[in-house]
Amino acid sequence: MLLEYDLHEAARYMGYKHGAEPSEEMCELCEKAYRELLKVITPKYIYKEYEFTRTEDGIIVDGTEFKSKKLLNHLRNSTSIILFGATVGVGADTLVRKYSVTDAAMTSVAHCVGASLVENLCDKACEELKDIIKGEHRPRFSPGYGGLDISSQEDFFKLLPMTKQMGVTLSKNYLMTPTKTVTAFIGIIKE
Repeated sequence: MLLEYDLHEAARYMGYKHGAEPSEEMCELCEKAYRELLKVITPKYIYKEYEFTRTEDGIIVDGTEFKSKKLLNHLRNSTSIILFGATVGVGADTLVRKYSVTDAAMTSVAHCVGASLVENLCDKACEELKDIIKGEHRPRFSPGYGGLDISSQEDFFKLLPMTKQMGVTLSKNYLMTPTKTVTAFIGIIKE
């Protein structure tokens, strides 16, 4: 799967205001980072569909409770849920570390272009999932956002074999390695 990056999204990660045009020099740095990242990334994604139960404070998936009223509201009308994980692999982290020793600007640019690449992977994977799992797919909802505590990553990893199938690990602070990794819930509304 050939991934593309979004220049404006990468620029936003770098602190550009919405709609601001990156300089020609910044565009060239982003292109350079993109070409280098394409040589080292290994995009992968996994998913598993589950039935779930609603509670007053969240949802229960396969006996595991995820407390978040915002997640519960996000899943309104959903009849099942996909647990989804995607990563561009350790190569992106290795490249960012390499630049951190030699080029501070490229460190930041590679980090931001890498973040845009993992988002592109998620978008492409979610499009593929629409052909596999029929129904209306709700937008992704990730642990650590929208009132779902980042500590829920631990339970998420128990339900989706991120480490075994993709080599993604979770720190004691619930941060993932490789860093350019996304986990998410996707609600499915079946007729």
